Amino acid sequence: MHGSLRKLLMLPAALLLWAACSDDDYHYPSVSLEYLTARSNSAGTLETVLTDGGGLYAVLNEVTAPNRAADSTLRIIANYACELADNGDTTGVLLYSASTVVSPVPQPAAAFAGGVKTDPASVLSIWMGLDYLNVVLEIKGTDAAHAFHFVEDKVEGGEEEAHREVALTLYHDAADDPPYYTRRAYLSVPLCSYITDQTESLTVRFSLQNEEDETETYTFNYLPRR
Repeated sequence: MHGSLRKLLMLPAALLLWAACSDDDYHYPSVSLEYLTARSNSAGTLETVLTDGGGLYAVLNEVTAPNRAADSTLRIIANYACELADNGDTTGVLLYSASTVVSPVPQPAAAFAGGVKTDPASVLSIWMGLDYLNVVLEIKGTDAAHAFHFVEDKVEGGEEEAHREVALTLYHDAADDPPYYTRRAYLSVPLCSYITDQTESLTVRFSLQNEEDETETYTFNYLPRR
């Protein structure tokens, strides 16, 4: 039930060496840092990425999924650059660095055997992606792992209704990690389980405990893309 804070994707040495090369005549491409939805192939390497803007691109370099997970969907944050054809069309992307983000399917409180933990965190940024709610947190601690998940508090509206609402709470277990310094955690809440063919809009309420021991709630109205 407890997802790790971050799991690194294995990038091949050739990619790292290419990125480290120095050439006075070389012009580095424009690189974007974004949340992406990646899909691995039967060999456990990333085959495609889907941007939150809806663009689906082939991964042109070899990037191995964690544990070589085959035929899997992964939510990642990555530095990438688009490769362009002569006519300006994007032929694919090169990933320069990537890591998975915390992105488990929300579960009801009863599913957490040890109870729901709501240790404090601060929201650095939060926004709606493509079928995901993206969250960047600042947490206090050391290098110890913190456990994150999403608690499904309430769902309103049936699967046949045009409008649905879901209330979620951040599960955060700092496990007595002393708050020596601040670091970031990257999370992305999957919303696909709340979206059906009949869903025209989804209201998402996301709550967490802040450093002042107060409940913060962020509300978004999401219009699924067809």
